[in-house]
Amino acid sequence: MTFKVSFFLILSGLISFASIAQETEEPEREKSHIPKIRGAIMMANSHVPNAFEGDKRVAIIPTWGLDIDYYFHPKWSVAFQADMKVQSFEVEKEEVLLERSYPFSGAFVLHYHAKRHWSFYAGPGYEFEKNENLSFFRFGSEYSFEITEKFEIALNLAYETKQDVYNAWTFGIAFNKLLWEKEE
Repeated sequence: MTFKVSFFLILSGLISFASIAQETEEPEREKSHIPKIRGAIMMANSHVPNAFEGDKRVAIIPTWGLDIDYYFHPKWSVAFQADMKVQSFEVEKEEVLLERSYPFSGAFVLHYHAKRHWSFYAGPGYEFEKNENLSFFRFGSEYSFEITEKFEIALNLAYETKQDVYNAWTFGIAFNKLLWEKEE
């Protein structure tokens, strides 16, 4: 399945789910919205199906992430998501192995908060690496568990497609902290 077909199917599903969730959401949440900024640190593992380290196949690559979200609407936020895979690996590109040495990624995503603790996001990004930089598109979902009013622990699942060179699934645990909230 090509990237364009995958993108269309996932985007159609997100829009359909968003329209259904929007009908059932409580209206008082929209009336009481206060802009805020949230920061997160994530410990994760990335699954790169065609990654190698020397002669052995590497299935799971440890990853650290950092997110900054700005909530401008009760159902929408924008975020900068950054992560670094903390291992070198190689992927096959046109029958040649391409080395990825501790690649660092940054993406700007749009979050749709379908429910109070469940969101979906998508957006473009760029992976920086000493051998070759790659652009990518990220899709994901996050479900958070509120510990206090200012602290949450969240489960995060994301899929990235990197210029038809390689794809990655990332599953992580994020520690979210409210950093700023507009005073009324």
